[in-house]
Amino acid sequence: MSSNDDIVDKDYLVYLFISETYRVFRDRLIDDKDRQRFSEMSHTIMEKYMAMEWELKDFQNVLFGDYENIEHRYIKLSDPQQLIPCLD
Repeated sequence: MSSNDDIVDKDYLVYLFISETYRVFRDRLIDDKDRQRFSEMSHTIMEKYMAMEWELKDFQNVLFGDYENIEHRYIKLSDPQQLIPCLD
């Protein structure tokens, strides 16, 4: 659902990939311990194979959606605190 025009750099693509991976796999795990382990494993793999240094906390709760803009493009959403008034 994401457009090539919206993927401006490697970091954005990784945000998108991690968000979708977490949504499809991590969110279905049964407890916080398993979800944390999945997050740590994905972090280690991404650093190793994508040659990236990044903090797990920066990617752990990234959300994408198509309801923050009038064009309904599937983009990285703003800070949840800024998004809540928009959704209300």
